[in-house]
Amino acid sequence: MVDVSTDWVRVNAHRFGCAPALRNIESGERYTWSELDDRVGRLAGAFSGLGVGIGDRVLLLAEGDTRTFEVQFACMRLGAIMVPLNWRLALPELVELAQDAEPSIVIHDDVWRDSAVQIAAAVNAPVALSWRCDDPATDYDKAVAGAPNVEPRDDLPLDRPSHILHTSGTTGTPKGAITSPKTMTWQTFNTAADAGMTGPGCVHLNPMPLFHAGGLTTVSAPMLLTGGCVATMRRFDAPSVASLLADPAQGITHFTAPPVMWLMLSEQPAFAEGNFNSLRFAQVAGGVPSRELLDRWDSKGVLLRQAYGGTELGPAVTTMPADEVYNRPTSCGRAVPFTHVRLVGEDGSDVQGTTVGEVWIKGPSVTPGYWRRDPAQDGSHVDGWFRTGDAAWRDEDGFYYLVDRFKDMYKSGGENVAPAEVERVLATHPDVVDVAVIGVPDAKWGEVGKAFVVVREGGAITLDDLREHCTRHIAKYKAPHHVVIVEELPRNTTGKVVKARLRELG
Repeated sequence: MVDVSTDWVRVNAHRFGCAPALRNIESGERYTWSELDDRVGRLAGAFSGLGVGIGDRVLLLAEGDTRTFEVQFACMRLGAIMVPLNWRLALPELVELAQDAEPSIVIHDDVWRDSAVQIAAAVNAPVALSWRCDDPATDYDKAVAGAPNVEPRDDLPLDRPSHILHTSGTTGTPKGAITSPKTMTWQTFNTAADAGMTGPGCVHLNPMPLFHAGGLTTVSAPMLLTGGCVATMRRFDAPSVASLLADPAQGITHFTAPPVMWLMLSEQPAFAEGNFNSLRFAQVAGGVPSRELLDRWDSKGVLLRQAYGGTELGPAVTTMPADEVYNRPTSCGRAVPFTHVRLVGEDGSDVQGTTVGEVWIKGPSVTPGYWRRDPAQDGSHVDGWFRTGDAAWRDEDGFYYLVDRFKDMYKSGGENVAPAEVERVLATHPDVVDVAVIGVPDAKWGEVGKAFVVVREGGAITLDDLREHCTRHIAKYKAPHHVVIVEELPRNTTGKVVKARLRELG
């Protein structure tokens, strides 16, 4: 039998052949592990017929679908590399990323056909396969049905690249973080036990984009490695997701999303009327949940658990124990079991006590580097440690508190202020639903904070309210000097606030 870390699909087909592996919410398609093993083997055969082999890149431009996971596993079986592109980017940006990847073939769905054709022409690669496009020449399912079945190999090293996952690019051009079977296996060890992933009977609802680690590897990879099921959706749709989570007959056991999505779900009719008893694991990533949001979901028997991670970082770095959620509402939890975490000062030495430092991490789930970038030259790695660029402090019990990206800090009266630290405090105000802070020029102090706040329905907030709330928790100079009430915050596809657009709001 092939080792599970070498070919997950084959081993799970042997262990859980009749258990569900993939489910498509929109189309109703369902595949057991045995059926998935057959489809992956035949897709690998189709790839081989197109000349795809070890190290070749397979470019994918598609919305959420079970076929994305089939492409992933077929690439892993062959030793090829899947490169899913962020369809939210502009066409010139997509072309630039494709040129860097130099794919052997391009695959797309019906929504992104025109863009994929233009990208393929720009990189001189064939559009080899497509789904839901009514094109016999590139029909994905027809190709799968007619291809020979490729068996798993036993000569592929675990640390070979299997994915190039681009960062969200909020601070510059997206970089291609390398993922491998090794990093995903250790992500599973870091996540599965704490998240209660026990194989058949676990179902992860995944409406997140599958071009980012948040959708593809954070929870989906551990769920699939352990033999559970992933249910895909083309895109996040709050009414549909809320109805699925609130219906025990759907059997959804695991769900993760940024705070803004959890908020949107809590505003749906299905939230008030539904039964969430089947939901075992509910995780908040990409931001701190407000106390009001925690309380909303707690009233329905759902405990939202904070976490911290990123595309290059494992993705998991920290997770919050269930019994500490309310005791430490601004913390992102303790380090996961197989990732080492340091907080490092400007002089390169570990900071002491509760001093803020840069988060450095090391472990087998961390990316070995970026595609076509030398880790020794790009500054991302130092003596085997990955520099995250995130600022945080740690309490005496080992719980971490994210402060900000170092480059996002501003100076007020000569003191550094981290917007994320202020945001975490403001998020605990009972009338604050969502919040973001930026630094703006000030004649007296150099820079001061401006808070953009989404207010709870029926609530009322003034600048004095916010400043008083802040000064009960952090230094007075960190409290915002301006407040702007907004209906929603501008966010990218991973739920991160696009702060450049905040400056356009006033």
